[in-house]
Amino acid sequence: MARVVRSDEVAPQPWANGAGTTRELLVADDGAWRISLADIATEGPFSAFPGRRRLLTLVEGTVLDLLVAGQPAVVEPQRPFAFSGDDAVEARLPGGPVRALNVVADPGVSTHVTVLELGRGSALPLADDQAAYVLTGPDARSLVVGPGEVAGRCTVAVVTVERS
Repeated sequence: MARVVRSDEVAPQPWANGAGTTRELLVADDGAWRISLADIATEGPFSAFPGRRRLLTLVEGTVLDLLVAGQPAVVEPQRPFAFSGDDAVEARLPGGPVRALNVVADPGVSTHVTVLELGRGSALPLADDQAAYVLTGPDARSLVVGPGEVAGRCTVAVVTVERS
């Protein structure tokens, strides 16, 4: 049976720079990676994560404009966007506040996010190195931690974490 972490039951914590809040949904025992949910309600800088890699997936809201190390990037819903935790990042919110699934990991950890839509009779098995954030469906706003499965009609962002 998979463990389920309901995001609304996780207390928000301020970002390191105080410009937003995050909910830590799952953290490796050794701190090598974490999966969190960031609420981005105001424009401005992201916190830095020196020496780490980041993978951000917009799970609520219409669009997030970023300036990453001086380069513009448009982050659309359900399309993972990778960048270095060393980069200076500025956020703009042309469509209003957004919520992002955020995976932060050490360089020796490989992370992937794949967004899938499941049909009514579908079941998606999750390995012990996977978790699925449910975007739509009965368990929306929950992280299902493998091993286990997600079943039924829903949209999920599957996070896979592999150590090198």
